[in-house]
Amino acid sequence: MHAQGQHAQIEGGWNELKGKVKESWGELSDDELRQFEGDAQQFIGFLQRKTGQAQEQVEKKLAELDARFRPLLGQATAAAQEYLQSGAEAATDAAAYVRDSVAAKHAQAEQAVRRRPIESVAVAFGTGIIAGAVVGLLLRQR
Repeated sequence: MHAQGQHAQIEGGWNELKGKVKESWGELSDDELRQFEGDAQQFIGFLQRKTGQAQEQVEKKLAELDARFRPLLGQATAAAQEYLQSGAEAATDAAAYVRDSVAAKHAQAEQAVRRRPIESVAVAFGTGIIAGAVVGLLLRQR
């Protein structure tokens, strides 16, 4: 039970534990760490061969590393989640502001058309003529 419980912890926190394992056993290369990708049983065997330590010593050291750094990782995760949440809230607020602004401008435009329908049609017609002339000039220059 002792070894199996530690294996589960190691497998579950492999990505978090990799950097600290490298600090503890400095002779390990990134390539050596990458080849195990969370397979605790193979990794423990490799560490035994590489360091000459007994399985129990290796497991104990890995469990200490995992336990010591998990609270720090938990704090970092909580901070990241809080940052993402505040970003999501800011995006929601910005979207609501844009939606409200567009609705207000739409209502203003609608009122302007109702108050002065002939002028509105004339402005739209003039804008269309000008846009058509600009597009025609641009196409002719090609």
